[in-house]
Amino acid sequence: MTPPVHLVHGIRVSFFTRKVTGYLDHKGIAWELAPSVGMNQPAMEAGWNGGIPVVTTPEGAMIWDSTSIICHLDTRHRDPAVQPEDRALRFIDFLLDDFNDEWLYRHAVGSRWLIVENAGSGSADIAREAIYEIPAPFNDVRSLITESMTACLPRLGVTPENLGGWIDESLVPWLRAFGTHVGEHGYLLGARPSLSDFAVFGGNVAHFTNDPWCLRLIEATSPAILEHTRRLQSPSQQQHGQWFEADDLPESLIAVLAETGRHYLPWVAEATVTGSATVTFEGGATAQIPATEFLKQARGILLARYVEARSPLLDSILEAAGILVYFADHADQATAIPDPLVLPRPSDNRPYPAGS
Repeated sequence: MTPPVHLVHGIRVSFFTRKVTGYLDHKGIAWELAPSVGMNQPAMEAGWNGGIPVVTTPEGAMIWDSTSIICHLDTRHRDPAVQPEDRALRFIDFLLDDFNDEWLYRHAVGSRWLIVENAGSGSADIAREAIYEIPAPFNDVRSLITESMTACLPRLGVTPENLGGWIDESLVPWLRAFGTHVGEHGYLLGARPSLSDFAVFGGNVAHFTNDPWCLRLIEATSPAILEHTRRLQSPSQQQHGQWFEADDLPESLIAVLAETGRHYLPWVAEATVTGSATVTFEGGATAQIPATEFLKQARGILLARYVEARSPLLDSILEAAGILVYFADHADQATAIPDPLVLPRPSDNRPYPAGS
């Protein structure tokens, strides 16, 4: 008899696939990779719209959307806990998860396909696994993937003209703040990994510590990120401690939270109301980015989590980070929090439309 296995339909250099597999490894949940770049016909017939990964549970159910997958599986595999019981800390965890998923993937995808060295290695990495799903020669698959992903970039707001702003004024400050914090404390919310750690890990292990140009950037900016990535790749070798106390958070975590307000929260707060907003970098580059329906849904859920968790303590933490206004002034946009006990099969789980 073989143990029950979760089948992960995705690829090893996928931002969201590695977020989910990092969680599965931490929990000690058996899984296997079924290479897929988004052509899973049975999942499509179940209502999936193409954003990898899809996970097939040992019972045969197909589920998708990385955050929803983790929240659902955590109702079935409770130990070790990956979210604190404290409401303020739990909201911070969801906020950093949201920032990673809705913002940092823009830097990841943009740097992969607009930096020639990264595009060469990234397209080869993806094509090596995609040929198991796409019946075409390796070189043809590689060209197809490159063309499809490059076509997505304007919708993400990343162009050759503004890539420098994305890297120098958004990504590098984040890497410094994040690296400083985890270099001192181990993980985002203390001495043990949380949902947001897996989110950041997914982007790092699939993109920022994988793509050669970005890897050198991390080596030069904050090598502690490499150690954070290594810890989550080797969970059985790690000892885990306690969460922070919410009323005694380190200044380095406040600095991490402040990064969400550098560009992301001002943009998303406006774009989800008006339909589009402009990100302006100090060097003069701009990015006009529309809000997708997926983004609007994610924003409504995060605001609902804020309303549920709101307290004087939480507001004081967000105020210290300079980001309270993006929640307190928008609470009327809160929608509903998904029930994690329900199989996660959202009708829209793509942060941006793929292809042309």
